[in-house]
Amino acid sequence: MANMRTVVASLAFVLAASTARADTPDTVKTAIEKGLRRLDQGSASYIKNRQCFSCHHQALTIHAFISARQRGFEVEPAKFRQQVDFTVETFRSKRERVARGEGVPGGNTMSAYALFALEAGGHKADETTTAIVEYLLVRQKPDGSWPALMQRQPSEGSSFTNAALALRGLRAFGPAEDQEGADELRRRVDRAWTRGREWLLKNEPSHTEDKAFRLRGLVSAGADAKEVATARDRLLEEQRDDGSWSQLSDRAGDAYATGTVLMALRTAGLAPTDARFRKGVSYLLSTQKEDGSWIVETRSRPVQTFFDNGDPGGKSQFLSFASTGWAVLALLETVPPAKR
Repeated sequence: MANMRTVVASLAFVLAASTARADTPDTVKTAIEKGLRRLDQGSASYIKNRQCFSCHHQALTIHAFISARQRGFEVEPAKFRQQVDFTVETFRSKRERVARGEGVPGGNTMSAYALFALEAGGHKADETTTAIVEYLLVRQKPDGSWPALMQRQPSEGSSFTNAALALRGLRAFGPAEDQEGADELRRRVDRAWTRGREWLLKNEPSHTEDKAFRLRGLVSAGADAKEVATARDRLLEEQRDDGSWSQLSDRAGDAYATGTVLMALRTAGLAPTDARFRKGVSYLLSTQKEDGSWIVETRSRPVQTFFDNGDPGGKSQFLSFASTGWAVLALLETVPPAKR
């Protein structure tokens, strides 16, 4: 019996050690490097094959590149700059139409994600960002919401996603002090921001995308700490036993939902050392493919001719690319910023 207890104790020790090693710094670093290479390859291919900014390839790659650089990972400045310039040019070439609320194929989602990308990229307010701001002012509904043009769930279709990113973008790219008509534009931005905040506070989310971005939006809107904590705890309660989150309650967990939730939780102040965050990270580490990607099957109905960018995932490659971006961003949160 004593020998049996020794064997059991030894086995428990081995299992505990194995679990502890699942998210060691070296393991996380390797996963991040693989993911960054995948983002680099996919975003470089995208701008060779397409002419307009995308929420998945530019916005998330730019954010991941910036976060990686802050933590000491190697990112070529020219490649980062190329993605920012490509984003700006999408809107610069037609900014008069954009300012009238026209010419943006992805509507509010594309416009809000563009400001999200440009803020991360360090782009300063100019005529192009003002045109995007004007677009969001024109397209905001009287109730304060920014609806999506199409239902391409999960990444397009949620008014909570649009509201969270629009509120942040309107604050980040308000008019410059010396800009012509700055005072009037600032008043319009403030009114739109207030209506958007009120809409966010009084509307209930229905699925994980809504909940994650409502939480981000509450933080951007400076909501009461109790309101933020309630939204954060609601998401934490929905974590699966394997550490994941799911897009919908009747679906299995996946990297897209898990990555977006982890980043929302970080925005709301959850520490990357928290056991629940680490459990989510362990799930991501266990589901990454050898090529650095996270494959998530699309559930949206096709609304345009399929374009093959050469990314992993076949017909699901665009959602999978977004999933990879969010997953890499979540893993990066576990790495302390590099000392300067």
